[in-house]
This record gives sequence, structure tokens and C-alpha cells, in this order.
Amino acid sequence: MQTTSSRTAACAAHALRSRHAARFALHALASAALVYAALQEARAQAVFSPGTAETWNSTTVQQLNLSAVHARGILGSGIKVAVLDSGINLSNPEFAGNARVLAGWNVNGSGDVSDISGHGTHVAGIIAAAADGSGIYGVAPGAKLLPVRIFNSATASDGDINRGLTYAASAGARVVNLSLSATTATGSTALRSITTTDQVLVVIAAGNRGAADPDWPARYARESWAAGRIVAVGAVDANRQIAAFSNRAGDTANYFLVAPGVNITSSYGSGYGAMSGTSMAAPAVSGAAALVWGYWPYLRASQVSAILLNTADDLGAPGVDAIYGHGMLNVNRALAPIGSFTYRAANGRLVTVPLTQRPVATSQPKVASPAAFRQLSTQVFDAYGRNFTSDEGDQLSNRSISTVEMLMGRLDTAMDTAVRVLGSERRLLTLSARASGVLSRHGELQWNQPAQPLASMIQLRNPGGLGFAAGSGGYGSQALGLMDSRLAPTLAGAESIVANPILGFAPAHRFASLSTPLAGGLSTRLGIVQSKTVTSQDGPSADIGLVEVTYARQDMAINISMANLAERGMLGGYSHGGLGLSQSTGTRGVSVSGAWRVARDWMLAGSYSLATTGAPQAAGLLEGGTTIESVGYGVGLIKSDTWRAGDRLSVMLNAPLRARSGTLVYEVVSQVTEDGEPIYTDQLINLKGSARELMTEARYLTRLSPNAWLTLAAAYRLHPDHDAQARPESIVGMRYALSF
Repeated sequence: MQTTSSRTAACAAHALRSRHAARFALHALASAALVYAALQEARAQAVFSPGTAETWNSTTVQQLNLSAVHARGILGSGIKVAVLDSGINLSNPEFAGNARVLAGWNVNGSGDVSDISGHGTHVAGIIAAAADGSGIYGVAPGAKLLPVRIFNSATASDGDINRGLTYAASAGARVVNLSLSATTATGSTALRSITTTDQVLVVIAAGNRGAADPDWPARYARESWAAGRIVAVGAVDANRQIAAFSNRAGDTANYFLVAPGVNITSSYGSGYGAMSGTSMAAPAVSGAAALVWGYWPYLRASQVSAILLNTADDLGAPGVDAIYGHGMLNVNRALAPIGSFTYRAANGRLVTVPLTQRPVATSQPKVASPAAFRQLSTQVFDAYGRNFTSDEGDQLSNRSISTVEMLMGRLDTAMDTAVRVLGSERRLLTLSARASGVLSRHGELQWNQPAQPLASMIQLRNPGGLGFAAGSGGYGSQALGLMDSRLAPTLAGAESIVANPILGFAPAHRFASLSTPLAGGLSTRLGIVQSKTVTSQDGPSADIGLVEVTYARQDMAINISMANLAERGMLGGYSHGGLGLSQSTGTRGVSVSGAWRVARDWMLAGSYSLATTGAPQAAGLLEGGTTIESVGYGVGLIKSDTWRAGDRLSVMLNAPLRARSGTLVYEVVSQVTEDGEPIYTDQLINLKGSARELMTEARYLTRLSPNAWLTLAAAYRLHPDHDAQARPESIVGMRYALSF
């Protein structure tokens, strides 16, 4: 810091004199001060164009990585930043004819704000130089500049500073930049006054003496009356190292930031120049405050400063330290959500989701099309009450993609169920990941891991016909319905046709069932199915109770399966608390399936299913909804001994459960006023898809040796996920399975 007034070729470092005759100085250093004639070209029409030479010339913008911020349209528009300094040169190409430069005021009572040294022009350019395609542009190129000239000679008094501060606040400035310092206290009267409203943030340079503590008035930031509404700023070089000249954080560390302040190019005189000093670092923070405030104008000054401080990049010793304070200004982090997201509903319901919480896998109810949720969005609020647009539909609109593994995986179960029989009245099945591979249509052979347990199942039946089955791994469909009838061996591979589709809402389940024979070929069965994630506190779960009646003869069987599904989730869909899909829901369903041996080696199978889900309760943004009715059906033809003894060829058409009626109503925050008040809008989600998904499959299974099987399969999926706009999917796969 210069302790006496002096001038250099590039900058006059004006001294200001207090009423006690102590001498202080504006602390811009003139190191490497240059005027860039190349930047004095004719100004283009005001068009923001990041990535041009203008961007590369803008030192502070480059060092703070602000191009992406500006490209998003975050420019600090409408925020008034007062520059208490030596004035602004209105002939500089950054400010000539610039409507964002306001008339301003001189502490001598006049309107003369012409720059007497170039210092104020340089500071103003860092804050808000025009983004018009040439020269340089500022941190907040959309902000309004209010020049307040407090220097009318080489010195300025404590009274000048107080009058300048008072004027800036009364003129509506939200940010006040003071790129000056003194070795004794100054400006406290006005600072105490204007910070009481919490509507003005004062950003003050720390000083250039290399001292352990900031100079005045930046040091006032530590005072309790400042209440976080004053920020002290030190300078770092391009390598983010504290500048040798910069005062340190010291006793003001809790309200201290650092920002670029070495060889900073900005407007100077009628052209451009490079200067160094904490005078150059402070306007970077002032511009950043304008960016934050311009995007969220309802914030208070103490909130803006807290956001800037708490999102700084930690430099030096971990945490807040005596050199860097909170660390390096990081505008990108300051504009990102902090702490948590809160979902608000008009009736006062609040759901808060910490940003550090493990992400919750979300998806729409499986009977609905992802397209139904595609336009669902709302404003959510972070820990500082700032609104962010959350595209909830994007999270819910999870398109399911057919894969070779999905197509082939269930065939192992069907195969083992058919061939691993221990005695005629009982069977024990244990499935492990065998040394088998899948060849996709792209020619990639994928091998699974050997000896990895997948599932187990036991089926017992006494001579009187009383049967018991239990298992894990999600294979209840192998022991329920028609798959436990005498026709089961010929239906292997057709489970998707004859199984109750309600079972699909409890993946990876465990199950148990008890069957009792009745007269005339009838039998009944009671079953329970439980999702393996039932003990989880932050994920979906399902419990299913089943009552079945089966009528079976030698060549035909009919099964009626009635299910009661209790979910944490909604028809296979799940979300965080804000969307209300993690609530408890109940579904009742009935599925009628049948199989007929139409010829010696031919089996025809089919099913029809209807499910009814109760209207959801209000939760989070979900206001409610209607009862959901879903329908599904399937038909298949299975041929045995087609080309080889014991082989099986099947062709199936499956229409999975699809909502034919049902709606959800969300109350979302569509926008937020400049005062921070949310505006609520009801958004209706029609769960009925725009089309009916149809899946056609052809499968061929043959035994090559006592312990080797070959499976070929192909599938064509029309209107995936019940979406008329979704492209059809086709898939071809081959699996060779070898048991040891």
C-alpha cells in the first residue's frame, strides 16, 4: 500500500485524508500497467458473445471461469452497483453511450463523476464493462453502475466516505464497492447505518501493505454490527497464490475472500490497461454479488455474502484460515444449490432432501408411459431459499431398454425347472451363475461370474396332493399359477404369458405357497410374496398375498389368481418424498390364465389381467389422484419336438399391464416473484399411455448334451413403455449354458 500520494504513468494512487490528518491511499498498484491500443477498436453493437477475443482479454472473467455463467444469461441484470472511487471516464468505449452507467453523484454536491485518475474506471470495468464483442467485459456485464466520486483531489476525508456511502444506499445500490484502504478507522458511521437494513452489501478491498490483518474500513467486516453485510477482499495471482502486496485475512478471516488481483486488464482512461492490487480483487467480488442478486433479487445482503463465503475454494490451511479466510471466490459454486432442496406446496407441506443424501432411484409407475411425466417440473429451494428449476419429469421418465440379458435371463429358470426334477412328486431347484455366455447381435460375448448364487426353490407334494413351495431370487412365478400344474413342463419359457403380472412389482422377492387339492380337478393355493428390499428404509418394497384356484385336466388347465399388493411405491414406481411416489399404496388384481393342448406337441396359452390401485394420498407436491385401473394380456403358442427330440419352440405376444384410467395431480411452483413468493400451479398427469406396448417373442430351446443347452431368442417391442412416439426395439440373442 502507498502511504503517501503519488502518481505513475498508468494510475494516480490518490491519497485520502481523514479528519485526523492521517494519510491513506487508494491501493491500486501500477505494476505492469499498459494501455492496449489494439483494444481501442470501434465498438460493435452490444451483443454478448463469449468465446471471442473479448473473453480472452477479460482477465477476471477468465480466471473465475465465468464464460459458462454468462452464456446461461446470468449477467447481474438490473442490480445497481455503486463504485465509490475517483469517478468513471465516460469516454471509455466500455461506458460511452452505455445506458447501464447511471448519472451518479459527487460528494461535493455536483454531478461531476469524470475520472480524475483512471482508478475508478478500471474498477468499474472489472465489475460491469459492456459485453459487446470487443475490448473486455466485466464480471456482471448486465449490472448498472452508479459512480460516486469521493475523490476530488489527492485526498478525501472520512466525511467524504460517509457521504458517499449514504448516497449510494439512498440511490438504491444493492452492492457498494470500496477499492480503498486506510491504516486507521474510517467510514464507520455510514457503514453502521446502511448495513442495518440487510439490503446493501459492502465489498471492501483489504489493502496492499502485506499486513497480517485487513486495513480499514475492510476490517469492520469482523464487527458484530456488520452482521455479515461487509466482505473484505484480498488479492491472489493467476496461480491462486496470495499476492505479496495483499493484506491477509487475519482477525477478519470469517468475512474474508480472495479474488484475482494481479495484472488485471480492464478499462483505463479512454482505452485499456493492466493494474494490480486488492482494488482489482474487490470489484470481482462485487460483480459476483451482482450475479447472485440478479438471479435471486429477493435475497438479503447477509445471505449473498454467506453464499459467496461458503462456496469459496479452500486455499491454504484447511478451513477458514488467517491468510485466505474462506478462500478463492468461486462464482460457479455460488450459483449452484447449497445444502438441501426443499419442495414447497401451497398448503404448507414441505419436503427437504439434503444434497448430500444418497440419490434415490426414481421411476414412474410401470403401468404408465414416461411421456406422461415429461413436462413435470417445479421450483425447489436450497438452504438459502434460492429457487432452482428441478426437472422432475426427466428423473421419472426412465425409459426401459430391452437387453439381451432381459430376453435370455429367464430361460435358465424355465430350463432348470423343467429338467431338474428329483422324483415325481417333489423337486429341489438351486440356481447359480453358471459358466454361460450371451452373444448379442453386435457380436459381443458376455460371460457371467461362476458360482455366484442367484436363487433357490423347493417344491414338495405329499401323496395326498398337499403341496408346499418356497424360494428366493424372484422366481415365484415358477411355483405359482399354471407353473405348478401338470402342464408346467410344456409351459417352460412362457411364464411371462401365464404368470400373474402383479408379481412383477416385487422384484427379487422371496415367496412361499401352500396348495390343497379339491374334488373334480380343482385345487386352491395360498401364497405370500415379499420383496427382498422390504427392510430398506429408503427404497421401494412390496408384499403380495395370493389366493388361487386352479382347474386342471390332462390336456388343459385354467387358473384364477387374486392378488393383494401392498407397496412402498406405486405400481413399481418410486421417488423421493417430494413427488409422493414413495408412499404406501394398495393394489388388488385378478389374473385369469389358461393352457390347452391343441395337438400332441402343441400348447396354446393365454391370460388376461386386471388391477385396481387405490387413489394416492396427498404427499409432498402430490395433491392426490384417482383410482388407477390397469389391464394386460398375453397369448403364446409352444411346440415341442420341433426339430430335435425334447426341443421347444415358442412364439408369444405379450401386452404388459397398462393404465387404462387414472390421474395424478401435482401442485408445483411454476415461478417465483422478485419478492421470493412462489406461484403455484396444478399439473395433471394422465397415466394412460398414448399407445399399447406389445412385445412379440420367439424362442427356441434345445438340449445338446446331458449338461449343455442352447437357446436362441428374438423379440420385437412395439410402442415401448406405452409411448406412441417411442421407436420400436428389436433384439436377437443366443445363449449356451453348460452345467457342471
